[in-house]
Amino acid sequence: MRIVTRLIAVSDLGCREIARRAGLPAQKVSDLLAGRLEHLSVDELQILHRTIDPHPTAH
Repeated sequence: MRIVTRLIAVSDLGCREIARRAGLPAQKVSDLLAGRLEHLSVDELQILHRTIDPHPTAH
């Protein structure tokens, strides 16, 4: 969750654009950035992560 939040924060895309590309309501992204993790499912978090970082590197 922290990785997704940081990726959103440093992204050149705005929250609305990230949400649009992920097929999620913009409010879901706003909720995540506000720390309301309980408003998102694991699947939604994974979709957001793949949307922001489609080619993840090994950590």
